[in-house]
Amino acid sequence: MDILTSSEALEHCKLLSNLIDEEIQKHAGRLNFSQFMALVLYSPNYGYYTSGSFKFGSKGDFITAPEISPLFGSTIARTISPVLQYFLDKNQPSSILEFGAGSGKLCQDILTSLHQINQLPKKYLILEVSPELRDRQKTLLVNFLNKHHYPISIEWVTDIPTHFDGVVIANEVLDAIPVDLVIKHNNHWHYWCVSRSPKASSPSFSDHWQWTLGEQVPTDILPSYLIESILQYPQGYITEIHPQSNAWINAVANSIHQGLFLTFDYGFPEKEYYHPQRHQGTHMAHHRHQAIPDMFYLPGLCDITSHVEWSSLNRTAVGNGMSLMNYQSQGAYLLHAGIGDLFLSSTDPTNAKDYAIAANAFQKLISEAEMGELFKTIAWSRNMPNDVAFENLCASLPGFKDKQRLLEA
Repeated sequence: MDILTSSEALEHCKLLSNLIDEEIQKHAGRLNFSQFMALVLYSPNYGYYTSGSFKFGSKGDFITAPEISPLFGSTIARTISPVLQYFLDKNQPSSILEFGAGSGKLCQDILTSLHQINQLPKKYLILEVSPELRDRQKTLLVNFLNKHHYPISIEWVTDIPTHFDGVVIANEVLDAIPVDLVIKHNNHWHYWCVSRSPKASSPSFSDHWQWTLGEQVPTDILPSYLIESILQYPQGYITEIHPQSNAWINAVANSIHQGLFLTFDYGFPEKEYYHPQRHQGTHMAHHRHQAIPDMFYLPGLCDITSHVEWSSLNRTAVGNGMSLMNYQSQGAYLLHAGIGDLFLSSTDPTNAKDYAIAANAFQKLISEAEMGELFKTIAWSRNMPNDVAFENLCASLPGFKDKQRLLEA
């Protein structure tokens, strides 16, 4: 695979591999995959999200929905504007909290659309773990506010608020939360771990580490679906479990006093996620728009992700006092929320070139062959004051009123 970059990039990989090797030695010669994934993505200075490598757009490693078209943010603005108005009507500050704001483009598009309908929130909070992305966001958004003079405060926070009223948004955040790999061995689920390889020689680091059987996974960590269905899986079946994602959902749920939590990502409900034919799981590396099944390839230069398993996350959210408002494909949500009308009102069909570019971006967002089907939209509400008006409002938001998909088998 000829995507090796430069001697400087390979030196970066070497420094990170040394750090990972030190951690392996500290942990009796092996790491759970979640530990390995966390080091690859978030090690200070060397991790994929903590170093200065360019990630988004045609010159990066992947393209997210906000980078494809401003219609994505405009459609979200249509959904959340009634919630913001609800807080204004109660003489409460209206706020948005975005996790993992990427380049800052989604924030910019949402605020642009909300300003057009006179529905700007008082405050827009961003929680970003990547120093490099945080700097990029500040450059883009500070210039954006200075240019347009919007009466809004954009603030970067380092922790989840302890008491939040408003709208929470997370686009492609869950897929970057470290997962554990498990393997069926002797009719039990064991951790599938990473250890040093004694015969490392590849310049791409592909053979620098090797897979190692770990301890049996405690039952209370395993999804009930895997426990109940273990007999249908062949020996050596590998998949992911998501304790850290569930912990994150738990933390976000507990931070919301009254509000809406809207997230987008690629994934499946448990019956599809843990299908017997999906015998190698869903984890994948990405580098310069290439999908790479080798988790050890160019550490620190490749993104590592896993699909989201929505069923257990929903049970975690509901178990922490949230109500499921919406679950459907991204394409269905966007269409139900009015992206078609936004497209028609924002494009000029007599300008053939610009119309073709906009139409192509529109299709990427909604098409089943692109992002429309694999990506899902899920939304929960939390209503600690038990306000019936707020419950009814959330159930009738643009994009939420149509038929939804089933999360449970």
